[in-house]
Amino acid sequence: MKIALLHHQIIRGTGVEVFLIEFAKRLAAAGHQLTCISTLTTPEIGSTLPCEWKMLPRVRGSATLRMWHFNRLAPRAAREAGADVSIGFGRTCVQSIHRNGTGCHRLYGQLLPLWQRFSVKHLYELHLEKKLHTSSGTPTLVTSSARVAAQLQGIYHTPASRFQILSPPVESKVFKPAEDRANLRELLCRKLQTDPTRPVLLFVSLSHRRRGLEPLLEAMQKLDATLWIVGKSLGPVAQGLIRGFGISGKVRHVPVTSQLIELYQAADWFIHPTQYDAFSPTVLQSMACGLPGIVSVMDGAVDHIQNGENGLMLYHPQQPIELAARIQEGIALGEPERVRLSQNARESVLPLTWEKHMAEWLEVIEGSRY
Repeated sequence: MKIALLHHQIIRGTGVEVFLIEFAKRLAAAGHQLTCISTLTTPEIGSTLPCEWKMLPRVRGSATLRMWHFNRLAPRAAREAGADVSIGFGRTCVQSIHRNGTGCHRLYGQLLPLWQRFSVKHLYELHLEKKLHTSSGTPTLVTSSARVAAQLQGIYHTPASRFQILSPPVESKVFKPAEDRANLRELLCRKLQTDPTRPVLLFVSLSHRRRGLEPLLEAMQKLDATLWIVGKSLGPVAQGLIRGFGISGKVRHVPVTSQLIELYQAADWFIHPTQYDAFSPTVLQSMACGLPGIVSVMDGAVDHIQNGENGLMLYHPQQPIELAARIQEGIALGEPERVRLSQNARESVLPLTWEKHMAEWLEVIEGSRY
């Protein structure tokens, strides 16, 4: 089958783009003929991705103008390529299938600073999202979670029949529990100079404000635990809160490295008080490593959390008192119960393989031929 993949840039950048590259490789391996329609890629991806490239002109300057230009040209390019099915991954309104990897932009936009909410770029993104979900240009809408599908249906009154929910896969052979967790935990505690007798909480983020770091730091005042913060560097606000709350001895920052799997394996609890995420891959990755989580209901990945069975749900992530109480509830369960949740967390994500994911995708693609 001839399949066109549409995205304004195909680089190793966001989670959407990383998914697209792996998805394309697997489609090609299954024998499909691919055309990648974009305005930007890298020499490494351009030479190794098994597809025909259709590079559209990239408008300089305004990001808003680039979105408008790509949205106008990409559908025509897919038709000219003779595609049986076209799949869009970004702000395009006309294709056979749209794969939503970022969630509901209208809800996400409510978390932006006021000046960004009224920017031309944000308003145009809202316009494209509304057009995608209220017009007939895209028959099939793929989301990663039932929660995101429900949000989009509720806001735009899109018929439920247009949605297909395909949970992302997780590499459970890569993300797996440590063979000797006790020794690894002790080594990392020593390396990070934290008390190994305290429970270790792991927070992973590249967007600290949205992911709920500020209420988590406030909650740490009430907890006899250590917090490992993995991700981008801590800004002046976070550093000021750590000093002001008197929790410097409890908090350690770890840059994003290949050590992330070891941090998953060594920590006691994964803390994810996000204000909004379509589907954070860190939730499934941590579960695959046997790390039970306390996960915000504002992340679509919470579809895979069974409260009290393989993790704990966090209902009000922005309330530090409730956040502290929920974490304390987890800590108070004790090691035998934590281990039970750990084992259940891993078992619950083992079926989420790439093979299963691609089989589900191929069913959707087969039903979406022009």
